[in-house]
Amino acid sequence: MTKHSHKINTISTMLIVFASTLSTAVSAENDVQTLVKSKVQPALSSKKDAATGKQKNSAPEQAAMEVIEVVGRRPTPISSQSTGSYTLNQQLIEDYQFGNGNLNDILGLLPGVQYSEESYSAEQASNIRPAEVSLSGSDGYQSGYFINGMNNNSRLSTGNASLDKNLLQDVSGHSQASFINLQLLEEVEVYDSNVPAKYGQFSGGVVSVTTKQATDAPSWSLSYRQTSDSFVTYNQFYAPDFSGEETIYQPSFSKQDMSASFSTPIGENAGLLGQLQMLKSSETKLQLGVLKPQKQANYNGLIKYHHDISANDELEITAIYAPYQGQYFDTYALNSNFDIDGGSQSILLDWNNSNPWADIETSLSWHQSLNSKTAPSYWFNWVNLKGKDWGSYDGSQASAEGGYGSIDKTQQNITLKQDYLLNEQSFSWGETQTSFGGEIKQQTTEFDRLVDAVLYNGAVVNPNVDCAGYTLDCVETVLAKPISELEQDLGRPLDLTNLDDLLLYQNNVLQTGQYFQSRQVSPKASTKVDLWAAALYAEQTFNWKSLNATLGLRYDYNDFIQQHNIAPRFRAAYDIFDSGNSVLVLGVNRYYEADLSHHKLNEAVQPSYKEVRRAYQNQPQQWQREVSSNGYRTVYQDTKTPFSDELTLAFRQSLFGGTLEAKWLARRSQDQINRVKGVNSQGEAILFAENSGSSKYQRYSLSWMASFASQHVEFNISHVKNETDKASFDGETTVSDAQRNEKLNFNYDESELVYLQQIVPDPDKPGQTKVINDLITQHDLDLAKQDYNRPFIANLSWGGGWGNWRLSAYARYSSKQDVAFATGKYLSLRQSTSICEGCVTSRTEYPLYIKGEQPAFWLLSGSIKYDLEIAKNHRITFSFDGENLTNSRTYQVNPYATGTELGRRFWLGVAYQH
Repeated sequence: MTKHSHKINTISTMLIVFASTLSTAVSAENDVQTLVKSKVQPALSSKKDAATGKQKNSAPEQAAMEVIEVVGRRPTPISSQSTGSYTLNQQLIEDYQFGNGNLNDILGLLPGVQYSEESYSAEQASNIRPAEVSLSGSDGYQSGYFINGMNNNSRLSTGNASLDKNLLQDVSGHSQASFINLQLLEEVEVYDSNVPAKYGQFSGGVVSVTTKQATDAPSWSLSYRQTSDSFVTYNQFYAPDFSGEETIYQPSFSKQDMSASFSTPIGENAGLLGQLQMLKSSETKLQLGVLKPQKQANYNGLIKYHHDISANDELEITAIYAPYQGQYFDTYALNSNFDIDGGSQSILLDWNNSNPWADIETSLSWHQSLNSKTAPSYWFNWVNLKGKDWGSYDGSQASAEGGYGSIDKTQQNITLKQDYLLNEQSFSWGETQTSFGGEIKQQTTEFDRLVDAVLYNGAVVNPNVDCAGYTLDCVETVLAKPISELEQDLGRPLDLTNLDDLLLYQNNVLQTGQYFQSRQVSPKASTKVDLWAAALYAEQTFNWKSLNATLGLRYDYNDFIQQHNIAPRFRAAYDIFDSGNSVLVLGVNRYYEADLSHHKLNEAVQPSYKEVRRAYQNQPQQWQREVSSNGYRTVYQDTKTPFSDELTLAFRQSLFGGTLEAKWLARRSQDQINRVKGVNSQGEAILFAENSGSSKYQRYSLSWMASFASQHVEFNISHVKNETDKASFDGETTVSDAQRNEKLNFNYDESELVYLQQIVPDPDKPGQTKVINDLITQHDLDLAKQDYNRPFIANLSWGGGWGNWRLSAYARYSSKQDVAFATGKYLSLRQSTSICEGCVTSRTEYPLYIKGEQPAFWLLSGSIKYDLEIAKNHRITFSFDGENLTNSRTYQVNPYATGTELGRRFWLGVAYQH
């Protein structure tokens, strides 16, 4: 070998080492995907011909030279592996931080993600709680949320009644225990299909976020953003029967987003990061004509310590404190203040070890969350008369007062996890790699209704009532002057048949006597669910020629359901031309939902019962309980864990500097919880939980995403279809007697029933339609998929930077959908009764919904940031971000209602960084 040939081989070796190092570094930093191709070609030694002086090839001295071709490709959010994941890096997170900056706000960029309709309501201007999102056709609570690998799901709630915060038997909750802000995050990874076996206890998608790391040099920052009602356009719409006499009051509010952070190295091998972010809102609303503040606050505190113990060992300790507080009141009720406290706190210890045979990650976490309500324990519906006449504000016949009582719900988890990734093994036919791991978790959830909640109704007006010590639910008549003084002033007895005397008497009344003769009691109750859960998983990945396939299995068990759940996971990627440019992806998977402990908490809710009392000689007597109860109990016995089977097919193609992905995703959810009406041996009404429900979800999506030197762009369009089978519904709620009078076929809570009106073809008159009104449960109304059911969703987003300027924009299209509109009106059910022979029938009023169509709409958001370098390593950033910049309608005010929609709105901010 010649000296020159030796030099070429040395360079070749250096290139191989460099390419390998570059590939590893790029993978770690997630900045560039690198494809390395090798070819063996003859290395020609150079010699000069003595005669001609020209270079000639010396064939006998040929040597093998390896030519390394390095092709750089900037990563896009679309996965380059067989998983169905999308990764949002810090640049995308910063560019698309609009509005409150909650985690859920950025997920809508991705294919098939749908928001609940409440996210577009006018209340969102002042609200700071994130709206629920649907991944892969699921409800919010069915997806898994992880912070640094630690689960952030709330097992206290299914995201119930986010708009109606004042619930009788529960606390308004959210699927996430804490509301993590985007400012704390380094990366967001979202799985909608082909989820690795290391993730479990979900049947929707998975959202896994990584918090920021300490920097190599000391740094700190401060930021402030603000919006208010003066930055918002409200659009008012009126019902066809609007009289024009009412005035729609626009609440005033202000909202502030403040944050501070610091990062510092500690020696050569350690670092510390601290962040505090606070989002506060104060809204002034009318309560019975009086302006009153309503406040919310969400805090995110993060401390993260990082230490490279050795070249192979890394330790991270993370502490998160993220409480939520809300102070609310009922707009039309006196003394109705109630507070909601939520959020969580957690500590995570994470140790990573790299050794010659495997990478090992061990984590130990403690997580505690709260969801509680503090409210008055009594609710009164007084007759709207003097002394109790605040109901006149909205023209009501009743004057409401009080609340529904206090409830505490808590959750605590202690989790130990360990994950192994064995080194890749090479064989003559290809390579294999094994990963496996497990976790054990102790979880405690508690429900505690601290005291009885009492709802008073059936007020009786009696000017001569003698409350006889009952001061809470009885008021006596109060006069400005005694009757004797009035008669003395008149010089004669009062004659109430005389109009002047009657008017004089009425003006003399300060309070009219009245008392309650009936009330509904929701008894105090408590329960505690202690649960031990264990999980094991393993995956084997095979690389053979152009095929990459992963076969996995996950096992879950908990001592509450006492069911062994085995979930197979399979995914494969085939590189069609062995170039990395055209890849076909296939997946067949099963996902089991989380433990059903929140259902067990629901069992603690006892059915309410009715108490009545009579008056004797104008004095109310003692309360006596009726034999029958109102409502029902829910019983979960021998229930199985619901699961979802998935089949997915995707094609990815490198195109125009980005990645094009066409995906088909199908889910079949089975063993879903449904409710069966019945009674127990004591004659109590029972809803028995069974596993007869099922549903189908199907999605077609087309996406293209690209990253360039100074900008990025993302586009996707999705078509989805949801179907829920008949067994999941409660079904008929009434039966008819021989006289065609209807009565309820179960002891429902009155608040759970609604009328649904729809226009259907008339079978007796071909070509014509008729109107039908069905009395259904609220449960069935929710199953009709008013939320997360837009057939078509499209997103187009872009971000770029030029010099000191950074711009981004995001447009979202939501197609029309079938919905059930709340009309604000009521229909009555004329019920037969068996109380006594010859009793007259009674009527009960229920809210009316009308089935209709909600139109499609476009929304455009955008942001502008300008960086000003004031000194070396000192920078100020001014920001503007706006939502619904075109002031488009969202059609949240239905055609039968009068109300306000949220239009154009924006934030202004400033940040300082060192």
